[in-house]
Amino acid sequence: MTINQLVQSQQQRRIEQLSQGRQGAPHVNPYGTPGMSLNNAGDYRKLIQVDSSVAQQVKQIAFEHMKNSYGMSSGEDISAAIREYTMSLEPEQRLSASWTLNEMFHQESVRLAGYVRQHNPGWDWGTPFDTSILDSYCQGVDVTA
Repeated sequence: MTINQLVQSQQQRRIEQLSQGRQGAPHVNPYGTPGMSLNNAGDYRKLIQVDSSVAQQVKQIAFEHMKNSYGMSSGEDISAAIREYTMSLEPEQRLSASWTLNEMFHQESVRLAGYVRQHNPGWDWGTPFDTSILDSYCQGVDVTA
């Protein structure tokens, strides 16, 4: 099979999938995360209740990024943690749960940066600092409470 034939075959399958979606099958976002549902998604950018152990895991990952990489990372660990949790939920809850966990991660990272700057005012992301200052850091409050 040539590359052109392969591409045409993929396009044909995609057209068939889209036409089935118009016939009552649930819509699947072909460009989004597999397993995420856009059915009745509405405004998915809302904070929802998430499992406390996952919330703690997200905050711990933010802390580890700060301590081990001065706030920098590839993002693969946080993405994997969020994906693992969200895929355990009903498809309609996944977008909001993912958004909530990302917000928690971001808020904890910002809190950590603020804490570091209290001890080292000139600090910027990725710049080395004395990580022993994090020994007395207390994690943030759960944003879903």
